[in-house]
Parts: sequence; structure tokens; C-alpha cells
Amino acid sequence: MDVFDEESGLHLPANVKRGWLDGEDGPLDMDSAVLDNQTGLPDDVIQEAARTYIEENSAYNLRNETPLSIYPDAGASLMARREFRTPADIPDEIRLARSLAERDDDVAAVLGEMIGLAFSDGVQARHKDEKTQAAFHAINESTNLEGALANMYREWLIAGQVTTTTLFTREDVAYELSGSDRPLSASMAVPRVGVLPSENIRVIGNDTLGTAVLAYDPDNERLARWLEEYFGARTTAARKAELGRKDRVSAAMFVGKVAVDPMEANALPSRTGYLYLLNPRIAQRSTMPKGAWKHPRPLMTRNFPLLEAKRLLNVMDFALLQGGSNFIVVAKKGSDQRPAKGREIQNLREVVRRASKVGVIVGDHRLSFEIITPKLDELLKPEKRKLLGRKMAMALMRTAENSAENTGGEGMEAEVEILSRIITWDRGQLCGHVQRNIYVEMVKRNPDVLKGPAKLWLLKLILQGTQYFNDLVLKLRDRGDISRRTAVEAGGFDYEGEKAERERELANGDDEILIPGVIPHTSPEQPGQSPNPADNGGGRPNGSREGEEPGPRKKQTIGKFAGETIKAWFDEDADRVVRMGRQTMALLEDYEDREVGRMTGNERAALDLEEPERIASTIYVPVNPGHETAAAKPMRLTDGLSVLIGYKPGGAMVAKTLCFRESDWTLEQAEELAVRWGFITEELTIEDPPGGGDPSGS
Repeated sequence: MDVFDEESGLHLPANVKRGWLDGEDGPLDMDSAVLDNQTGLPDDVIQEAARTYIEENSAYNLRNETPLSIYPDAGASLMARREFRTPADIPDEIRLARSLAERDDDVAAVLGEMIGLAFSDGVQARHKDEKTQAAFHAINESTNLEGALANMYREWLIAGQVTTTTLFTREDVAYELSGSDRPLSASMAVPRVGVLPSENIRVIGNDTLGTAVLAYDPDNERLARWLEEYFGARTTAARKAELGRKDRVSAAMFVGKVAVDPMEANALPSRTGYLYLLNPRIAQRSTMPKGAWKHPRPLMTRNFPLLEAKRLLNVMDFALLQGGSNFIVVAKKGSDQRPAKGREIQNLREVVRRASKVGVIVGDHRLSFEIITPKLDELLKPEKRKLLGRKMAMALMRTAENSAENTGGEGMEAEVEILSRIITWDRGQLCGHVQRNIYVEMVKRNPDVLKGPAKLWLLKLILQGTQYFNDLVLKLRDRGDISRRTAVEAGGFDYEGEKAERERELANGDDEILIPGVIPHTSPEQPGQSPNPADNGGGRPNGSREGEEPGPRKKQTIGKFAGETIKAWFDEDADRVVRMGRQTMALLEDYEDREVGRMTGNERAALDLEEPERIASTIYVPVNPGHETAAAKPMRLTDGLSVLIGYKPGGAMVAKTLCFRESDWTLEQAEELAVRWGFITEELTIEDPPGGGDPSGS
């Protein structure tokens, strides 16, 4: 049942209640809201809930504030930023650049893109000593060196310089040698790398040769008070020791206190008038090219004036957005044939004022409405922002303006290549910083484990022409100029994981079930193989092996059984990594009284055998045909039993020939031993010499 409301002149439902909604400036107009209580709750509860909701959201509907002004930013809003102020010195420039890196959409996107391109393929440590390389690799993993490099690169792009602080902690590091089943462990001093804010770094003295002293201007009130008391002239030794125990990091980082000399050339201001010297063994700095200046200018310095243009552009778009949410409603009464009278217009104004609260207006055919809104054709036009965004991006990328508008043109390809070179140079500088400062200090603190500083290796950055790069890697591998590990990792695969998977395939006999994959060294005559491998069908080029004479192209056939698996372990007595075939190692360990002998003429001749053969009174059984060795030596195991140990070019040792003297070993016993140790899998047969008789030929 409807009820007639005398104040509004409208028929309202019976359950609609009018109430006072108190605002901050007193009660609101009674006609400001109409509550339709259909919840079954008391009316005063619903009125209180509505009043609370309106107060909390008043910035969006009932009040006069603009919609984003409830997020204050020094008198500005999220879209209408505060006015650009010219930095007074280099620290102010760095602070402004850091603010852009955190808040500007164009700058933040370029930073993320360049960091991702630089370190997306990971970082590896390389060293000629395998144990040292494995230890460096384990330390890099445990300390997240890749994340530290990403933070260093971010600071490098923001400030044009990076200052790292390195603290060492004693930890047990576990690492593995390639091909070894037993992991090694050692207690080592492990680095923890942090990046200091560049706006707080000060340089004391002349830095033309890069040898100036680094100091720190603290911006943290607690740290400033701690440093002031720690280096105070009246601080006792006991109090200083107590402060050092409370903050061990700061006590190790800072070594002294100096007053700022305002007359010094290129001197930068200090908040307290004092600077605190950084420990040179802990804090080191690398910069972009800066000449004789103490500090490089941030990359975005030259484009700082564009910030005002971008601010005004945001203000304009903000004004258009705000204006677009407003509109004017024009209510008309009458027509050209029957113009409205004054009383009708007055009645229409009263009806609209009251009826618009509930969205109900009643009129005849002469009543019409028009809605007037601002024109928004220029709102958020992308072409207006491309210039500003591109200028800021080019400052970080250090690329010049180009006229290549076609993304597939040669100009765009050249720009991509230049970008890859710039990022490669950047990460080379950061890797050099780590090698010079952090790795050298690691070696000094761990001389028993680390045999010199390692080098950081990163995959070549390829942004285009990936097919050409892949072909280059394959051809270098075919010629033996790069390692298998480098070739596998260039494809984005984990070398240790792929090697373990390949070992499992060979152990399971997958090559006997599936056709082996085509490789450049495979003979075209091998059954089941393609006559023309895709990448290097001619096999190895002439003279590619050491000592090989130029001549016709040679092809290498990879046998089904390449030989025993090479394993590695660390010999603590010899302090070196030892590599040996698995069966060879087991054989030598079983004969502890073995001795190294002198190579005889028959044994030298036996190294070239491809099938078992009897020479004089000794049976020679060649093993491991898949392992090529450059040198060999005999090992006397027991009476009448010897093994010729071959040395591969990398230093690994494998058994090449088993030697059985027939006065001590029969053919059946030789066969049993060779099968038991896994060197042969078939029956051992030896043809008698022509004419029979004495095997020795006497």
C-alpha cells in the first residue's frame, strides 16, 4: 500500500522510512536519501549503517573532493603528480631517478626488461681446477649470486654506479664433482652481498685513478646516532665494544669518521657535517665512465625536464577524466507550436527537484531531456605518450634516436643488436666487479679449498638470429673447439641432468630399442641413419685433430658400447681430482699390492690390437675401444696378471688391455676375470697361430 508524502508530493511504498543522516557538518538534508528497509531489522539500525557507509565513501559520492585526492602525495594525486623540481646536486638526481624507477611506468618497465635480458640464462663460475669450480658454483647457489647481480644491475642503471658491501659468514658448503657419486663438504667463509644506496656514497680525495676513499652519509636517524656515539671522542673502549656487539654489521663496515671539507673540489653535502669511512675490504664501488669526476651522472639526468611534460600530460588527462564524469541535464517543457507557460515551467522545476531523488518523472509528450557531456576525443591518446616514454627508455638503454618505424626493417634489427651489446657490456662490468672484489677476497679467506678466483660465465645474449647462433654452436662442437657442457647449456639445458639421463638410457638399453639420434660424426653407411645429417654431414674437417695430417675427410663411427663410465673423486693425499673408469677403479682397488711396471715392446704392440690375441706366451685382451688414449703405462697386479692403463687427453685413466701370462693363467681363467669385472660380455676366443704347435712359435 502506497502512502502519499506531503513534502515530496510523491506516493511512496509503506515500508520506506525517511530519517536524518548526520554528516560531519550536521544533519544532511532530509531529502538526501530514501531508505527502503526490507531486511526485517529495526529502522534505526539500517539508518546507522547507511550513515556510516556514506561517511566512509563520501570522497566518491556525497562530498566535493576529487576521486583520487584521498591518497595524498605532497598536495598531488595519483594522476596529477606534484611539480618537477630541478635537483640541486648528484644525490638529488639519484633520488629522483630512484623515484622514477619505483613509480614511473616507462622507467620501471625498461629496468625490468634489461635485468631479465641480462640474467635470464643464469650465471656460472668457471675455473681450470675442477674442485675450485665446483666450490664456487655451490657458493653462488647458496648465496643467490644471481639475485645479487640483478640488484647490482638495477642500481647500475639508476645511479650509473654500484657500491657493494660484502660480509663473510662461516658455513659448511657441500659440492659435487662432475661424475662423482660422493659429495664433498668444507667449512668455508661464504659472502653475503648487499648494495648500498648510491645517494649516500661520498668520495674523499682525487678519484682520477679510481683509488679514492669511500665514505657514507647516513640517512637513517638510528644509524646516524649509533655512528656518532661509536666514533665519539668521549666514547670509552668498553662502551664501544658494547655498541659493536649490538650492531656487528655496522661495526665491521665503518672504520672511521671525517669532517666534510666544503672547499674540496666536487664536494657533496652531508646531513650531519660528518662522513663515515667504509672498510675497503668490505665496500667496493664500480662506476660507468665518468672521467676525472668523483661521481657519474645518472643515466636519466638528461631527460629529467621531460618529467614536467609528463606531469602536465597526466594533469590534462586527469582533468578530462574528471570532466567526463560530469554532465548537465536540460529538461524542456513545451514545443514550437505550444510553448510552455510560466506556471508550467515553475511546476516542472519543482517536480524535477523532488522526483530526481527517486528517478521518477511523469510528464506528457511535450516533455524532453538532453544530456550534455564534455568531448573526450583527446583522452589518453597513445601517440602523445610514446615520445616521452621512448625518450626515457632510450636514456636507460643508451641508444640514439633512429628513424626505423618498421619493426621488421634493418634499422630495427640494428637497434636490437646495439641493445644486446650494451647489456653485454653492462653485465661484463658487474661480473668484473664480483671477480675483482668478492671472489679475490673469498680466495684469501679460503686458501685451502679455492685455488684462485673463478670467472663468471654468462651465455651470449642473442635477441635475434637464434638460428645462426645455434648453427655456430653446433659447428664449434663438431670441431671440438668447445666443450659438451657449453654446447648443451647454450641450448638452455642442464648439463648434469642431461648427462645423468643419457647414462640411464644407455643402462636401460634404449639405444637397442630406438634408433640412435643422428650426430655429425655418424657414418652414413650405418644402418638406420640418415645419409645426410643436417648440421655437418661431412664429419670432422681436415686436420681438426691434434697431429692429424690434412687429407680426405674422415668419418667417425660411434659404437654401441663406448666403454666404461668415467667417475671422479677428490684425492685428499694428492690434493687433486682423479678421474678413472668405474671398472678400472674397482679392479685396481681389489689388488692393493699392485706395482707400476715398465712398458715392454709386446705391450706397446698390444695397445693397437682390436681383437684378443696371443703374443709370445701372453694373452692380450683389448678393452674400452670407445676411449681414445694418448699415453699408457703398465700396472702389475699379481703374478702373471697386468693391465695397461691408458690416459685420455683430459687426464682420465681407463684400462686399455688386460695381459695374462699363460704360465699362470689359462684362457678360461682370463675369460672369467674379464667378464667378472665387466670388461667383456662375449666368449673369449683366440685363434691358434698357423701350423699349430707351440703358441709361442718356438
